[in-house]
Amino acid sequence: MKKLIGVLVVLGIFLGGSFAAYHYFYGGESYYTKITTNGEISAIQADNGEKFTTYTYKQAAYNKDGEKKQVTLREKREHPLKMNAYLKLKVNPRKGVLSWEEIKASEVPKNAAEKIDQ
Repeated sequence: MKKLIGVLVVLGIFLGGSFAAYHYFYGGESYYTKITTNGEISAIQADNGEKFTTYTYKQAAYNKDGEKKQVTLREKREHPLKMNAYLKLKVNPRKGVLSWEEIKASEVPKNAAEKIDQ
């Protein structure tokens, strides 16, 4: 019985630590923004000779409470993001923008939408 409890305690510590590490590196808060520029374009050549274009967007984003944060979104793609598109960003305090998805204007929280459209 003591061995079983010991194994469960060790397993619980491992799982708790794994969850905390995952949240630290890959967790983040949702922010909302609207694309209003074509971004800064830069052509980059990889070590293998392949060329690709990176678009960098530096702009304000707002959380559901309307609090502002300056973010930098970098995208490797053939064309810029769609103009006037609303984006939901996942922003990690240590790594910046981790991911994004295009959403409808009606899906942006009211406090954030008021700040975006000013």
